[in-house]
Amino acid sequence: MSGKTRDFVKWKNTADAVMLKIYGIDLGDAGIDDERLRSHWTTGETPETFVEWFGEKYDLLSKRDMGIEGW
Repeated sequence: MSGKTRDFVKWKNTADAVMLKIYGIDLGDAGIDDERLRSHWTTGETPETFVEWFGEKYDLLSKRDMGIEGW
C-alpha cells in the first residue's frame, strides 16, 4: 500500500469515526463513496470539516439534536 493510499485510508477512517460520533451513522450508511471522499481529501479538507459540510448539506440531525448523545 502506497503512502498516499495509507493517508487516504486514515483520513477516511477518521471521517467514519466522526460521522458515527456525531450522527450515529457511518459513511456507508450515509451512501458516501470513495470517489466523493477522495475529492474532499485531495483538497486538504479535514475529516471533521467534511462531516460538518455533509451534515449541513443533507440536513442531518445529530445525536445531540435527537436527544441520544452518548449512544
